[in-house]
Amino acid sequence: MVTIFLLRHGETAWNEERRVMGRLEVPLNRKGVFQARRIARILPRLELDAIYTSPLKRALQTSRVAAKGSRLPLRIDPNLTEFAFGRWQGCKFEELVKDKTYHRFLKDPLKTTVPGGETIRDVQKRGLKSLRRATREFPKGRLLFVSHGDIIRALICHYLQLPLEEFRRLRIDNGSLTAVEVDSLWAEIKFINYLPDITDISKIPYQGLNPTKLKKHR
Repeated sequence: MVTIFLLRHGETAWNEERRVMGRLEVPLNRKGVFQARRIARILPRLELDAIYTSPLKRALQTSRVAAKGSRLPLRIDPNLTEFAFGRWQGCKFEELVKDKTYHRFLKDPLKTTVPGGETIRDVQKRGLKSLRRATREFPKGRLLFVSHGDIIRALICHYLQLPLEEFRRLRIDNGSLTAVEVDSLWAEIKFINYLPDITDISKIPYQGLNPTKLKKHR
């Protein structure tokens, strides 16, 4: 059995402005650094065997702050990088409402390729490739993956067996943790979008609420 922890990077100024980052390099803001430090407080309790991270600056910053004090090296994996948003990068979401392709993407994200980018199916496939490679290396490991909102949503859809076109219905906040236990025949969601309360770090909801066991998740 493998335990997978999915951590979304901390907040950036563009998150606050509701601006599409995609593959553009945007650093954490002060709140984002605080969110990463909050994860650092609970990280020792996760008893990790390995840490994997997206190569983008905001994820690397989050990883370095969160893993400060850990002896584990950061394993950079390009498959964990953000959705390639192509020409939409740098745009505010309020600007995208004028784009016809954006409306098609909202209606059918599986078949609509972002101009100059990719589909959410592409994102899910490479995310799963990263997780499967890591779990082969650590078949009984406890692994942390520091990544981005949409790829985490796509991975949760896979393990919950939700239609991928519904990925936007899943809320994944900056600096939040999600945990999944994976075995050869089933996956169990332990918790989703957990934001640590640093006033009581002993209460990590590892067992989660209403865990869901699913067959044939791979």
